[in-house]
Amino acid sequence: MAFQTDNTLISNREMMIELVLTPFRAIGRWFISLAENNSRTQALHQINNMTDADLAARGLTRAEAVNMMFRHDA
Repeated sequence: MAFQTDNTLISNREMMIELVLTPFRAIGRWFISLAENNSRTQALHQINNMTDADLAARGLTRAEAVNMMFRHDA
């Protein structure tokens, strides 16, 4: 059986990299949440979750539904 050390200490270089990257990661998460909470994005998710049969029952194709959403969302 091989023995593997569990070294949880990080070097100063790794700590500095984490310190520098943390604000950029936070900004990235903020942009993602901003985009996901956009009404247009939510409408696209709703259209994407509809089946082709549901869209056909409304007399629409997926492309037509998306075009209508962009046309009426001003």
